[in-house]
Amino acid sequence: MHPTLLKLGSFEIHSYGLLLAIAFLVAIQIFVLRGKARGIPEDALHTVSLVLLILAIVGGRGLFVVTHWSDYASDPVGVLRLWEGGLMLYGGYILAIAGGIIYVKRAKLPLWKVADAAAPAMALGIGIGRIGCFLNGCCFGLPTHAAWGVQFPPGSYATFVFPGEHVHPSQLYMALAGALLFVVLLGLDRKPRFDGYLFWMAVALDAVLRFGIDFTRYYDATSFLGTVGGLSFNINQILSVFLFLTSMVMLRILSRRGVEAVGAPPSSRGGAPDAASSSLPPHADLAVQPSGANEPHSAR
Repeated sequence: MHPTLLKLGSFEIHSYGLLLAIAFLVAIQIFVLRGKARGIPEDALHTVSLVLLILAIVGGRGLFVVTHWSDYASDPVGVLRLWEGGLMLYGGYILAIAGGIIYVKRAKLPLWKVADAAAPAMALGIGIGRIGCFLNGCCFGLPTHAAWGVQFPPGSYATFVFPGEHVHPSQLYMALAGALLFVVLLGLDRKPRFDGYLFWMAVALDAVLRFGIDFTRYYDATSFLGTVGGLSFNINQILSVFLFLTSMVMLRILSRRGVEAVGAPPSSRGGAPDAASSSLPPHADLAVQPSGANEPHSAR
């Protein structure tokens, strides 16, 4: 656990902020390279990247503030102090998807080609960001007797909640899941499929991984929404179910459009179909807090 990597007087470099910046930079570079391979103009890809970055930060911060309003009620200006951490991953994730779809359509770019280009980059970026969570000491897991359990140093929030106990390194589980999903998506992308397949498959697989890993995570009591069969489910798991079901619906819809496009007669006007509405990919290899301790704030 190294929440502060460098301190020179009043100047500090925080591990979470640094890893988050690295995650965005790496994801943007991968997205641009993959987008160019799909014939999308580079300047348009950089603009989309900026839009998604802003949406992810606003959505992540917004959901965190809403669910932790008691921390900011007496200090509303604290909402703007992003360097202190305090983001909920799914807040940024969902707003970036919804807002990104709206922006890409308004910009008249090929929506699902852009989304497919972003999918592996999104997975790897999330994985890198979770390493920052581990270094920051947030998003830790429940007590475990597993050989790989970790014990955070005295004074950390994990030690305050579970004094003297080893806990699941849930942050590293998520980092590994992000890296694994990145590799799987590149493998899936080697076979031509309908546009949108890779993106919604990424959403579905990420939702499954997050749902399962969250059973090892520590959450305060306010994060749980209900219990079924003796298992308690938190808000992120409910959102995981929503995203999984949404992805299944979208995969079915886009698959049907792909079949209809294959069976459609040639256009009487000739020429290539509109890139924004085509659902067939080019035939190419496209892989390219309790009192006494403060809970660290980063991604939830």
